[in-house]
Formats: sequence, C-alpha cells, structure tokens
Amino acid sequence: MQRWPGAGWLAANVRYRLDRMGRHKTISDDDVLGIARGLFRARGHGATTRQIAEAAGVSEGVLYQRFGSKDDLFFAAMHPRGPDIVQLLGSEDPHDDARKYLRSVVVRIGKYFGEVIPLALRVMTHPSFDPGSLARAQPNAATVLREGLAERLASLARRKRIVTPSVAVTARLLVSIAPDWALGSVLSPGSPRRRDRELKAMVDVVWEGVRVH
Repeated sequence: MQRWPGAGWLAANVRYRLDRMGRHKTISDDDVLGIARGLFRARGHGATTRQIAEAAGVSEGVLYQRFGSKDDLFFAAMHPRGPDIVQLLGSEDPHDDARKYLRSVVVRIGKYFGEVIPLALRVMTHPSFDPGSLARAQPNAATVLREGLAERLASLARRKRIVTPSVAVTARLLVSIAPDWALGSVLSPGSPRRRDRELKAMVDVVWEGVRVH
C-alpha cells in the first residue's frame, strides 16, 4: 500500500478496511467519499484520482462513473455535514444540572465546528467554489443550532434551572463561542484537554448571568 506524506494514518486505515472487505467486493459511495475526504484534507485538491482510486481499491474509471469528475468528487467529499441536533444538543428537556449541560453542549458544538472548519477552508479555496451553491445545499449550521438550543434553554427556564430574559439571545451567545474557539484550535492547535478547559471557562462566564441565585 502506497503512503503519501501527511496521510500515513489513512493508508493504514484503508489497508485494514480493504483486508476486511476484499477487493472483489464493491465499495460503497460513502466509503469512497470518506477515503477521498482524508486525502483531500491531507493534500488539498492536489490529491489525484489515481491516489484515491488506489486507496479505495477501485479503478479511476469507477470513480468517474460514480462521481462524474474530480471536482464533483472533491465537493461531494468535502461538503460540510449538517449538525446532528440530537447528538449535539441532547434531549429537548435537558437534565436538571444546567451548568453541566451547557458546558457539555458547547464543547460538543465546538468539536463539531472543529471538524467542519478545515473542510470548509479547503472548499472555499477551490477555484470553482460557489458560495451560493453551498448556502443552498444546507441551512446555516449556527442558525439551526441556535434554534435548537433556544428550545432546550426554554425548558430549563420553565423548570427554574436558569433565569434569562431571552432564551434566543442566550442561545446565540453560547453558540457563537464555539466556532471562534474551533477556528483557534485549527489555526493554533494545543493540548485538547487545555482547549476544553478554555471553552468551559467561557461557558462559565455566560453561566454566571443565567444561573439561579
């Protein structure tokens, strides 16, 4: 199995995957996109269809049959996924420990943006990038998260676990912390544990304004 600079982990993962599935079996589109995503993240648009095909155990012709062109494959692989609201925000009626809930939610949102931002940066530097098509393809993640979090904050407020004059404004403030933190993590990586502590400390500042005294 050929290794490419910066993607050794991917080659090992691909080898394991192909050993299990066997080259004679058909690899799914999702698996191809996952392999392509790993190579595009490591090498940018310079990753070739030949490298992707070899990693996936298929021919270049199969890639073009399935995805049309290298650009189409790139955008399909690198398109940021929309947020899974239940996974990130939890139940619509959060548990009673509001501070713990807010901390865990904002950390999960931060990690979500930490995964999405590198993909978005790669996509936005592509010569064929069309901001309009990206906006039409999926709703704004921050908006969806703000609306979902506002509903959960309203539940906490009804149960007297927090006090806020506006759950919408509080949700906006909490969600806005996450992308900024995630971008800082991408540009200046540090200890994950230290970065988590920093994010929780920011949430605690907001918490002081909404906790029940």
